[in-house]
Parts: sequence; structure tokens; C-alpha cells
Amino acid sequence: MLEAVYKLGKIIPEDDFLKEFIEEITENYKNVFKIKIDINNVKEPEYIGIDYEENDLSKKMKYFYKRGSANGPDKTPTSKVTTINKTFKNKIKNCFKKYLEENKKFLSEEEQSLIIELQKLIDKNLETIEKDLISFAQENGMLKDNDSLKEPSAITFVFCKNGLDNYIGDLELFVNVFKNNENDAYRSFYIKSNTESRAKQKYCFICSNGANEVWGFVNTFNFYTADKESYIAGGFNPVLMWKNYPVCSNCAKTLERGKKYIEENLSFKFCGFSYYLIPQLVFDDNNTLKQTVTTLKNYTNFSLQETKATLIEKTEERLLRQLSNLSNQINLNFLFYEQSNAAFKIILFLREIAPSWLKFLIDKKDIVDNKTRNFDIFKEIYAKKETINFSFSFSFLRDFFPDSKLEGKYDKHFLEILNSIFIGKNIDIDFLISRFMGKIRREFLNDLWFEPTVLKSYKILLFLDEINLLNRRKKTMKNYGNNFEEFFEENPIFDDETKKAMFLEGVLAQKLLNIQYSERNATPFRSRLNSLKIDEKIAKRLLPEIINKLEEYEKNYYRKLEETIGEYLVKSNFSHYSVDELSYYFALGMVLSKYFGTEKENKNE
Repeated sequence: MLEAVYKLGKIIPEDDFLKEFIEEITENYKNVFKIKIDINNVKEPEYIGIDYEENDLSKKMKYFYKRGSANGPDKTPTSKVTTINKTFKNKIKNCFKKYLEENKKFLSEEEQSLIIELQKLIDKNLETIEKDLISFAQENGMLKDNDSLKEPSAITFVFCKNGLDNYIGDLELFVNVFKNNENDAYRSFYIKSNTESRAKQKYCFICSNGANEVWGFVNTFNFYTADKESYIAGGFNPVLMWKNYPVCSNCAKTLERGKKYIEENLSFKFCGFSYYLIPQLVFDDNNTLKQTVTTLKNYTNFSLQETKATLIEKTEERLLRQLSNLSNQINLNFLFYEQSNAAFKIILFLREIAPSWLKFLIDKKDIVDNKTRNFDIFKEIYAKKETINFSFSFSFLRDFFPDSKLEGKYDKHFLEILNSIFIGKNIDIDFLISRFMGKIRREFLNDLWFEPTVLKSYKILLFLDEINLLNRRKKTMKNYGNNFEEFFEENPIFDDETKKAMFLEGVLAQKLLNIQYSERNATPFRSRLNSLKIDEKIAKRLLPEIINKLEEYEKNYYRKLEETIGEYLVKSNFSHYSVDELSYYFALGMVLSKYFGTEKENKNE
């Protein structure tokens, strides 16, 4: 991974140091709020008010943003906003004090004096500035609630002097500190928490060459950490961190260049998660790597075009389809991450995925979606607000493993499944069905329309079965020669009598509910379904109860179906199945009951 970032950094042309060092406030951050300070009298600077402008990417060197620690000020007085109060407390409150502490030796006495006065001004006016910013945002419709903005934003300072507005990047006291001290600008690579770790005349881990100096805290994408003493070689002494991972200054800067290019050009979204796509060649070839990077960068353009949820899903899948067409000379690293201000956390790293595997997944998806079916159970449903399509999408999985206040936080489980699919690891059917039934039961108990949910879950099982990653009990199918075996042959997951019995009993139960609703405009028999927790005892109780009710309504058109269920029940072995799995086949039968009509039923409708 680090090797891939390094090689990427090697092919990116070097730019002016300062342009490489200073970070862009990316286009995701729509707004820039400006705290305006009058510095005509440098001994008594005055706070003027809040101003605003749309984020202008061409003003990167004016905003002069360089991120700092997660819970402290950034390296320059420009910060990205998380919540307003938290940003003021962690970033703005001590931004000039921190800047002076870190850069005092590079500042003249006059510059130090101005920084001190600016910090005094902030100390005195912090609460007023925060209130002014909230009022400004509220008046202009930018406020989401009292402590957060509708869109990602940044805060910077503008200094007014002689009738001109000067951004941070316009003032030498901020620019020269970094411009004239290149190695010192990278001091976070060798100084951490007041501990310095560097050594002279050592070998570099990245380039394997002898270097005048190596640094101990180079931490690209948080792949290497010194947060715990147990990670430190050399007697747990953080000063000796360079022994763990010695990186020379040139390689550190090359890694930073590669990382920055990835952040700005190879960032994508997948089912709501952000990830970086990092190519890695099987055999080194700079020309091929350059062509690949250009191709991937073009993919970024179309992946950012769509905003509606359904179109985003299509775009995400289109990207996978495009990636599957790449040469197998290239492996792909998918680095999923969460970022909150300066805190960067890797939540999933899929390494060295071959395009041929992506092509395999896409081809299998197409097979599942395009299969010719006598029972067209996955045809589109036209609902009031939308048309529901059941072509397999990874978003189906996200529907069952969401991050939701109502349903819970299942990010970890979703990412585990994603990981399994991309590395070819089996996924247990019990684990999936347990979650499927959690959602299906909730919708059933709230009397919601759960047909789309059930069909999506079934499509997930079919896809995983098609790519041979669904870990389920498989049995040799036996054809009983009845009218329902055609459906089971087309849906080979129903490969034993127990599954078939539960499915057909679900069909019969739904038939009864339909009759009840047409007769009474209510479905009281739902209460007999035990909240869709169907075990052996319930399953065997339901069949005679349903038949009895149908007889009471004098609408028992399903005698052949009832006989078949009875035959399967007699030959069933319930001991192999959990309540969730039994209930799942039952729910599937309820949803697909419309495909099992009878002549008598149709005549009486």
C-alpha cells in the first residue's frame, strides 16, 4: 500500500514546495466564512464582523489551509467547520497562540507582537464572533440548527489594511514561516507531542538507500502509529520511533505528494462511504501507471455528477463496471475511511483486488438480473412515488445494514460483508437472514408494505449464491411432481421439504389474509402469525387453523396446496433450521403468493 502511494508520488510532477504543502479546501466545502479584522493599528487590531464567499478553488494559496491535530488548532488560522461551537472551541480559540508557539523562532519581534495582539482580540471577542457567525448563517438560510451549518464550510480570517482585504496567504508573517523552512514545515514527521525522533546516516525503509537523516513519525494514511508504547521498538522509547519505520525526507515528501494526489483526484463514494482508489501495478511501468491514473481520474468526474440517490447507485455500479475492464496488470486498493476534521480513520482496506475479480462479480450480477424466469418475481413495481427496480445493487445490502437512528448502526457488519465479497470469503446465511428478518418483522408489525424488502433480501441471497460465497446447507433436490415444483426448480435455494413447506404455508396464509381483507376490510389472522416468529410448533399449528378459516369463509380454493404443504410437513426436519430461517421462507411465500392463483380463486375475484 505505502509502496503504491510512493510510486504514485514519484510520477506526479513536483510543484513549488509551498503549493504542495498547503492543502486545498476541497469543492465539497461550499462556503467560506471570513472573520474580518482591521489591522491598520497593529497594536490594537479590531474585530469588524463576519463576511462570506463561496469556496473558490483558485484561492487555495490565499486561504492557506494546512490541517493540524484533530482536537487543536490547524497549522494556519484557517479551519474546516465541524459543529460551530466545537470548531470555535478547538480550532479558533487558540489559533494565534498555537501559531506563535510553533513558529516563534521564525517570526520577527513585530510579527510576534501582532500575533499576540490578534490572540488577545480573539480572547476578548470569541463569543461575539461565534454569535455573529451563527446570526449571519441564519439570516442567509445557511444554518441547519443552532450549532451546525447546512453544507460543509470553512472559516478563515481576512485582515483589512489601507482599504484592502488581505487573506492569510497574502501576509508574509504566515507565508514566510513555511516558505523559508521547508524541512521544518514537515516537522510533524519527526516531532510529535514534544518528542523528536530522527537519526543521521541511516537507511530509508521506503527507498532502501542510505540517507543523511531519517524521520520517525511519517504516517501516511495512518498506516503507522506511535500512539501506544507497545508499538515502539528500542525499549518503548518514542525518541527511537525512527527504528520502527525510518523514512528519509525525500521519500516522506514523495509519499505526501502521492497521498495528496489521491485525496484530490482518486476519491469516490460507495453506499455512503468515502474511499480512495489506489492503483498498484504488478510490474513497474511508469507510463502504464500514468495512463491508469488518468483513466481513474476521469472516472472521478462522472462519479461526482449525480446527486439523486438512485442515480448515485447507478454511478457507483458504473464505476465498478468500468474498473472491471482494466488490465490485470493493475491491482486496485480500496481504502475506505471516515474523516472528521483532522481525524482520519481507516474503516476498511481492500488490498490488491484484481480487475478480473470485479469483472467476475459484475458478470454474475448480470446473470442473476437477466435470468429468464417463468415466475417473473423480480419485475419492476410501480409505487406511488417511484418505480422499484430489483436489479442487484450493493445498496440492497446497505438497506439491511444501515446507519440509522431507527434501525441501529450496522456499518461494521456492512463493511465485513463488503470485505467478504471483494476478497472471496464465504458469508453465513444465518447471519444474513437474522438481519433480514429483523427488518421484515419490524415492517410486518407496523403493518408496512414489506414486499420490496423481502424481494431485495432474496436477490441478495441469489447473488451471493451465484458467486459461490453463500454458506448454506445444500441438499439434493427431489421433485415431487406437483404443480409447485416448477417454482422450486427455478429457485434452487428451496432444496428440501422443510423450506418448501414453510414457503407454501406462507403462500396459503397470505391467501387467507387477502380473503379476510376483502370480506372484513381487516386481517385479524395476522395476530396468529406470532409476529412472524415461526418455529416447528407454530408451523404445524397454522396449517389446520388456516384451512378452518378458509372453510368458514366458504372460500377454500386451495385444497391441492394444502395437501402439498401437509406432504412436505410430514417429511420435514425442523431441527436444522433457526426460527429466523423458517420465518424467512414463510415471509417469502407471503410476498410471492400472487404467483400461485387457482382457477376457482380467479373466478371469484
